[in-house]
Amino acid sequence: MGLAVVVLLAAGGAAAAAATATATQDELVAEFRRFYGKDKSEAERREAVLVLADSDSLSATQALLEAFEDESFAVRRAAIGVVGGYRDPAAVTWLLEGVLTERKFKRKTELRAAVAEALGRMGDARAYEALAELLDDRDDELRFAGVAALGSLGDARACPALSALAADEDDPAMVAAALDALVAIGDADGAQAAVLGALTHAEQPVRAKAIGGVLSLRLKAGIRPLIARMRDETGRLQGDAYDALKTLTMRSFPDVPDTWDAWWDRNEDKFELPDPEAVAAARAALAESGTRYTSGKKQFLGIETKSDSIMFVIDVSGSMETLFDEPERLAATGRTYASLQRLEIVKQELMATIDDLPESTRFNIIAFATDVELWRKSSSKANVLNKNNAKTWVGDLKPIGGGATGFRATTGLGLGNTSEGQTNTHLALMTAFGEEVEEEGGLGGAFVREVPKEPIDTIFFLTDGDPTVGKTLDMGEIREEVRRVNAYRGVQLHVIYVGAVSGRDLEWLARENGGVFVEIGG
Repeated sequence: MGLAVVVLLAAGGAAAAAATATATQDELVAEFRRFYGKDKSEAERREAVLVLADSDSLSATQALLEAFEDESFAVRRAAIGVVGGYRDPAAVTWLLEGVLTERKFKRKTELRAAVAEALGRMGDARAYEALAELLDDRDDELRFAGVAALGSLGDARACPALSALAADEDDPAMVAAALDALVAIGDADGAQAAVLGALTHAEQPVRAKAIGGVLSLRLKAGIRPLIARMRDETGRLQGDAYDALKTLTMRSFPDVPDTWDAWWDRNEDKFELPDPEAVAAARAALAESGTRYTSGKKQFLGIETKSDSIMFVIDVSGSMETLFDEPERLAATGRTYASLQRLEIVKQELMATIDDLPESTRFNIIAFATDVELWRKSSSKANVLNKNNAKTWVGDLKPIGGGATGFRATTGLGLGNTSEGQTNTHLALMTAFGEEVEEEGGLGGAFVREVPKEPIDTIFFLTDGDPTVGKTLDMGEIREEVRRVNAYRGVQLHVIYVGAVSGRDLEWLARENGGVFVEIGG
């Protein structure tokens, strides 16, 4: 057989395969149109959206437009993510000219906001002008969507406008969003002034974003301001500034500002930032090992913090009655235990942590299974009386549904049947963030921009498995819910996993919220 014939056959085979793939995707899009509707559950609608992730086409984009207005936040975010992964030029043109700037959709704020975010993620420079115009829109939702979209687009032309938004003292949520976008664009020169200016913003979540921005953008000009933050901040941000300094400079001086100042006085002119790969490795190592301070440290199961406002969230579902099957992994705690039951070990560790809290710390505790119960209605100072009361409350905790008695008297959670001993991860996390969960309706409707009634900056979330009950059992949806609530608050969410099976989703949950993931086996 001649070479030309072979080439023709191969080309014909490739064309046939492409045609088959296109036909398959067209069938999926058609089936999506038939399937998707309000008669389907929230989880079914989201799953149907995700099925079209590989259907990069105009027809799939048009089919998914309805999902951009879904009542469920998780479904809307899934649709934005799927379409944002498309690269079909015809889809970009249609979204840009046929929806975002089309007069008939002018009043459809939610739809246009979702389309803007999707266009930003698609990475087509043709969308820049229309997205930039959203920054001056009267509607806050469209302005926030424009900021996020420009960050995803990565066009440095947006830096001046975003920097102006980052200087707004009256709208901390917008400042936080603008800082996120500037960091995503990654133009250090274009973002430097805004990030350094935000280091002294009145609101703590903004300063936290700025500290992270100095590190992400590798701003040498930020080293002296970070030292100032370490000196002037208290609590968690003091630790954040110290972490950023260590990682950015690859130096391991103690957390003493005068030491850092003296070193910088000697070395500023000749200092060169370490290789980005070395910094990335250092950040990964820090995430793996947790923070290490020389003073003012507090720790829970190997994760250290300087936070003065902590929420402990402890799983008391029936499976927490299980014994550790790898007790040797507990050696890292340095303690001996009277029992190897998961919950008994956790209780002992938590009581030791409470003992060590300085009085300047405010804290609270949530026990959760199918339901949740707080130790106190609001956080309390870690004085000797409150710590004693908290340790007594923790000491009385029993695994629900595991044969325990008297639990309701202690926590208010019932033991009538084993269904009350399941794992309601969504409810536990929303309660920790101070958000009410409605029994009826879908998941939350929009990003939360208001400051909570009782601000906290650090959550320790301990569980031994995936959710088994609640408004959603999908960890992807739960992660989106946390993102919805925490996008502009900057709460650090640490996750301690004591299960026997991989906790990959829980690890992502911690990483996405600036926290540390620790797996101590099950």
